[in-house]
Amino acid sequence: MNRGYRNRDNSSGNLPARELKRIRDYVLVLVITCFAILTAQLFNLQIIQGEKYRSLSEDNYMRITPIPAPRGEILDRNGNVLVTSRPAFTVFYWYLDESEATTTLPRLADILGMELGEIEEKVKRYEGRYFEPVPIARDITPEIYTKIAEDSPNLPGVFIDPQPIRYYPQNDLLSTTLGYVGEITQSQLDDPQWKDYKMGSIVGQQGLELYYESILRGKNGGYQVEVDYRGRPTGNVGPGIEPEPGKTIQLEIDLDLQTAVENALKSALEENPAANGASAVVLDVNTGGVLAIASMPGFDPNVLISGISYTDLNQKITSGEWRFANLATTGLYPPGSAFKIVTAVAALAEGKTDPTDEVFDPGYHPSAPTLVCHKRAGHGYVNIEEALEVSCNTYFYEMGRRLGVDTLAEYCRALGLGMKTGVDLGGENYGTVPSTEWKAKAYGEGRVAQPEFLFSEHMMVAMGQTFHLYTPIQMASVTQAIANYGVRMRPRLVSKILDSEHDLVEEILPEVAGELQVDPSVFDIVKDGMLRVTNEPGGTAYWTFHDCPIKVCGKTGTAQNPLGDDHSWFVGFGPYEDPEIALAVVVDQGGSGSSVAAPVARQIFDAFLAISQPQEAE
Repeated sequence: MNRGYRNRDNSSGNLPARELKRIRDYVLVLVITCFAILTAQLFNLQIIQGEKYRSLSEDNYMRITPIPAPRGEILDRNGNVLVTSRPAFTVFYWYLDESEATTTLPRLADILGMELGEIEEKVKRYEGRYFEPVPIARDITPEIYTKIAEDSPNLPGVFIDPQPIRYYPQNDLLSTTLGYVGEITQSQLDDPQWKDYKMGSIVGQQGLELYYESILRGKNGGYQVEVDYRGRPTGNVGPGIEPEPGKTIQLEIDLDLQTAVENALKSALEENPAANGASAVVLDVNTGGVLAIASMPGFDPNVLISGISYTDLNQKITSGEWRFANLATTGLYPPGSAFKIVTAVAALAEGKTDPTDEVFDPGYHPSAPTLVCHKRAGHGYVNIEEALEVSCNTYFYEMGRRLGVDTLAEYCRALGLGMKTGVDLGGENYGTVPSTEWKAKAYGEGRVAQPEFLFSEHMMVAMGQTFHLYTPIQMASVTQAIANYGVRMRPRLVSKILDSEHDLVEEILPEVAGELQVDPSVFDIVKDGMLRVTNEPGGTAYWTFHDCPIKVCGKTGTAQNPLGDDHSWFVGFGPYEDPEIALAVVVDQGGSGSSVAAPVARQIFDAFLAISQPQEAE
């Protein structure tokens, strides 16, 4: 038995020396290989990719919290401040954890007078980004500041920080053109155009604030915040970078003239309560600079910045107290008799009439008796200048018959109608130039009753009715081109870009948008006819302008509106001898152009004269 036991022990423990050496070598190679792999990987991690992983490690516990840059200012042509930034206190909340939030946020809502749900929604938007403080309320009052400071032990994570906030010292003046700023929306964040922005960024939302966002915005600064593995701030703050202020833009707008324009429009609306709004554009005849642009009613952007409830905002909009649309660039109106200056240019240039050619007006057009003149007894024999003076419908019906809709459409386009003027504002409308091609397309889309123009429609088109739709800035541009012998300048709001110290960075030069090349006498004849409108006793605007210190050329318009009362128009320029400004005034559903829009234009010319020639105006 003892021998048998020894045999079993020897069979399991004794191996040939060669086999033992092979196993030992194998294990040694395996150990060396593993060690070599570990050494190589450590070398790769620490030496080759050391900087990369060091950066990733830092990113894992360091976050950059932005410091917003002050936006650039907006100035008028004389350096008056239209938009600036001012210091204000903003309430922030640094999310710590859910239990803290459930006790802190209701207390904060009570102090701020806000709905708890509104605050919770703001915080929720930052989920996953709690290393950034959540802006809760901007531009708080001193009373709220004091309450938060006194109750700070019970408000963990709540702090107040001074930040620049947009300020509009002129309140609602020029509001639909300047626009406003607001916190970036989710739809904007989803748009690649806004890829450089983060949640909570304050950006331009309308008007010049939006159009020149990239220039006005500046470059944010920031400071480092240490966070734990859950992304919550630990309270340790690292070095920061100072923000870089945005650039300033200087406009062609004259603040005094703009004020006069808006006051005149307000008066017109007060005197005509049935009117649905009003707008006006004043252009520099030689450069196209927009000296004034108004759309009434507007809104007060300061209220939007400080904060307004949805209920209050909705009430202001539905009541008509506020309107965000800029009627001067987006409002589409049939021009009515104000369009007759375009028909006159086309008829003269095409040789369809001349200053000696007279048309008899019995009160209607003989070829289409249903087309009547506004003077039912008729004007008798009138030439083109007299027809402009008294706004004879029959004369222009005849010009429409002679020209035809397509020839007239060519002159409309040559004068910039049916296309954007190119003014530096977003949302500008194109308008509608009627033509046979346009009507065939409109018929196919079910927008008109017949695919072709009727005989009478060719004549009515020359009157500025029947499918014409244009914006006030388009008609102001047409008037500017006529005053400038066919050279149409691109309307321009911004003239200069300045740095934060108001030193010149870039000058925006005048630009020719188009030119109607016809004999200069064509424009002279039309100008003389427009002069008669305001200076001859029979002129439709004579009683408004007969005592004006300068000679003004103009044209009234009372445009039929299928949706309500007539629209009131006046277009004109002055002085007659050497035109400086051109304008268009529209009172939406205001009625007669002679009695409503023309007086507004007169006030604008008076204001311009007082500004440009103060001694002569006295």
